[in-house]
Amino acid sequence: MKSLFTFLIMLFCLGSARAQTISYTVPKAYKTSISKDDYKQIVDLSVAAIAKEYPVKQVKDGAVELQGRSQGTLNLDNLIAKCLAAPDKSQWNNVIQDHFTNLFASVHKQAHLNVQNFDTAAKYFSLRIYSQQTVAQRGGIDNFVAKTDLEGTYTMLMLDLPGAFTPISKALFNSWNKSAAEVFQIAQRNVNKQPIQKITKSFDVTGGSIEMSFLGNEDYAGSYALDLANNSPELVGKWGAVVAIPNKGLVNICRISPEKPVDFVQFIQRTKALVEKSYAEHPQPISNRFFWYYQNHFTPITVTTGPKGEAMVVAPLGLSTLLTTKN
Repeated sequence: MKSLFTFLIMLFCLGSARAQTISYTVPKAYKTSISKDDYKQIVDLSVAAIAKEYPVKQVKDGAVELQGRSQGTLNLDNLIAKCLAAPDKSQWNNVIQDHFTNLFASVHKQAHLNVQNFDTAAKYFSLRIYSQQTVAQRGGIDNFVAKTDLEGTYTMLMLDLPGAFTPISKALFNSWNKSAAEVFQIAQRNVNKQPIQKITKSFDVTGGSIEMSFLGNEDYAGSYALDLANNSPELVGKWGAVVAIPNKGLVNICRISPEKPVDFVQFIQRTKALVEKSYAEHPQPISNRFFWYYQNHFTPITVTTGPKGEAMVVAPLGLSTLLTTKN
């Protein structure tokens, strides 16, 4: 039981802290966005909420270390972002209580699931994309199962349990004796079944108009976009599409076709500021870059700033070849 309990708790972090003393020092990622007093309030409320379920040993660098049989670490990154997004500080206690209620409900749910059984676990497979910077801040990728679809990010295998997404450890993955390709495929199929809001609109630009599409779902939009050719072929042109995934809940898309081959340039110029804002202000950012999606592969697009502040777009070699092809 001890090893199972430790495993369940450890699934909720992307690394284990090595805290030696309790500290209210604001984590580096939030030094410019939260005061020491406000951070202390969040920590104190969090410790009180956690202590109802598990004994707390230490707090340091935005992580709460548990003690005894419940050894493990709970990172507060997402919770801090949730509190900062609340309209008023008076709501912080409710935000924190709801956060840990959902988190512990997921722990209890998994405790009653035989996740060692592949068929049982497969029903809950899912995917989440994290920036490499985010993963590094939470302890690194070594103990988890991931691949890279978008340059600068990790696509991580997750369990989608009630109230929380849980990263799948390498130890659990290895116990199934399955290939990574098979498990990722099942996870993507599960994601593809989720309800996604799709909006396509025409926008006036210099010299005419272009169509832009947007995907929205706070939990699944980002990972859904990894398989556009299968789940949304209408959004992919003959020459693919340009895709931006600034955070887990939003995707921006522009089809590329021989009939309108360079619409993507004005699409990038029109949406660049929005993508950067959506990336910078979201608690779970993914990437502030644009990618060419073609034949199930994402290639980064070089975007620089011109002398007048305009976005200068350099198409990847493969796309440039298509653009010069006579059709």
